[in-house]
Amino acid sequence: MRLEFYKSYQQVHIWTGIISGLLLYICFIAGALTMFKAPLNQWALQQEARLPQIDMTQYDALLQKMLLAYPDAAKDLTVYLPSTQPQHAPVSWVVEDSISHAASLWHASLDSDGELITSQTQVSAIGDFLDTLHRTAGIPGGDDHDAYGIFVMGLVCILYVVAIVSGLIIFLPSWFKDLLAIRKEKNTRRFWVDFHNVLGITALPFHLIIALTTIVFAYHDLLYASMQQWVYKDTPIFSRPAPSQSVRNIASLASIQQLEQSVRAIEPEFQPAVLNFAALGTPAARVLIGGELAGQWVRGPKYAYVLSDPYNAEPGYTAMLPSVSGIMGKVVNGFFTLHFGGFGGGLVHWLYFGLGLSGALLFLTGNIIWIESRRKKQQQTEGQTQQNRSVKVMARLTVGVTLGTLIGVAMSLLCAKWLPREHLDISTWQQAGYYLGFLSCLLLAFFLKPIVAAKHLLAILCALLTLLVLSTLWWLDGSQTAGVDFTFCMVCSLLAVACMATWRHLCNRQAQIPQDNVWA
Repeated sequence: MRLEFYKSYQQVHIWTGIISGLLLYICFIAGALTMFKAPLNQWALQQEARLPQIDMTQYDALLQKMLLAYPDAAKDLTVYLPSTQPQHAPVSWVVEDSISHAASLWHASLDSDGELITSQTQVSAIGDFLDTLHRTAGIPGGDDHDAYGIFVMGLVCILYVVAIVSGLIIFLPSWFKDLLAIRKEKNTRRFWVDFHNVLGITALPFHLIIALTTIVFAYHDLLYASMQQWVYKDTPIFSRPAPSQSVRNIASLASIQQLEQSVRAIEPEFQPAVLNFAALGTPAARVLIGGELAGQWVRGPKYAYVLSDPYNAEPGYTAMLPSVSGIMGKVVNGFFTLHFGGFGGGLVHWLYFGLGLSGALLFLTGNIIWIESRRKKQQQTEGQTQQNRSVKVMARLTVGVTLGTLIGVAMSLLCAKWLPREHLDISTWQQAGYYLGFLSCLLLAFFLKPIVAAKHLLAILCALLTLLVLSTLWWLDGSQTAGVDFTFCMVCSLLAVACMATWRHLCNRQAQIPQDNVWA
């Protein structure tokens, strides 16, 4: 490759990586944890937020009793079958105050005598908050579907693709020589470059999948609008079932078993898990059924979906089922499955978890390489002993954002586990915990020298991880969540050990760093 071309691609790779790296770091850390969203929700669930679980044969009676006692729930209610997590209640619905528009979450179940019991209790859903953090990088604004952070991350992922391609091009000339080489005996920058290359090359397909699918997710409304205008024109892309004129009262609701059988007639391996009923009692009544399909490419992180009539159990919109989806449906299912790791079960989830953490390290090492390169270039070509402001700012941002993300997530988890539900909006408080931790770390990184800030923040993170382990052991309440709790403790303990090892390394390195070094 000609030298000028190599340098051009190198500059493209550097600047696209620098612009997008820190935001991608946040998304990858949160995304790695989101692989276990349901277990995390189960881990955070407090005993007082749980209502008794019921047998499958009791669900129809529960729905009848609950809808008679709370007719407003017919607008939108969710049924959780025994296989779902978190197992807080068989049925839940949201009630909105007509004056203040404040929403409250209600749950319903049956007691041992078959009598209806209800509760207005908040569920932390920490896994859902981490999923939002993963999709938006913590950028506030907009609603869940049209959050500003999603559109920003779409642009960031376009830069991400450019960084991947340009990085691959500049690595190709030394592919065989440098493929898995990590040279510790050379200078510090060489070690970080080798480590960065190994992280990028070994996970190259994963990074391409995540980048391309994120762009599609961020701008899917624009894509569908363009397809409607230029391809489908007067023909709707999505066909909706016509409103039924049959009797729409509570007594004529189809049973859970009937709904299950109607879906299995199309998809025999379908295992229903979640049912979302909407607009019951009206001609537009519908039920969205989510279920597991082992080994299939599905339209979601975990479940395949079908839209049915809740009264006659006739499937209406079935294009999301793998066996009946056309070529376009299979392509869309592929985007979802590859991004969420929805194939291969738990093994793939752990693989994606590891790849998510390695991706975060990839962006961290990219920043370190840029900082080290600029520092040495200034010393060699410009004779400066004091670093430029841009290098100082990037060093502090790197410390603040990387450790601030981890500390913010840890604080959010502690809020979800410890704060009471009766008088607090737990969703707001766990978000506040994250932003308080993140912004505090960012401020500390700008007030202290980078290496000193890193040492303090690592010590804080290690303490928070230890508190999470102790909290899990304190709230341990039996075999129902023992597997989730044990795994959570193991992961937190390993991360705490890694933090302690990094802290000790920084303590040993601090005395060796020259005073004019950007880190010191």
